[in-house]
Amino acid sequence: MKIYISGKITDTEIEQTREKFRAACEFLREMGQDPINPLENGLPFDSPWEQHMLRDIELLMGCGGIFLLPDWEESRGARIEHAVAKEMGLLVLSMSVSEK
Repeated sequence: MKIYISGKITDTEIEQTREKFRAACEFLREMGQDPINPLENGLPFDSPWEQHMLRDIELLMGCGGIFLLPDWEESRGARIEHAVAKEMGLLVLSMSVSEK
């Protein structure tokens, strides 16, 4: 199943953020899932936030679930992604709990 990874990106140190999302991809692959990384959404990293959100929601809508990183609640974009996923009835996963 395709699983979209959601977490804080804006106002973070980019190398640490890349590593955090890379580790999440690895974890999901080990669980037999197909991770979708928003850092690889096809847009230049410095594109406007709104463009990233539009593309990321499009990616999310092609997934069966969302994987929330521990810092997701600190991110306006991740909170929006979580709300969209819940409204769509996607599986909502995190490192500690899952919900439907």
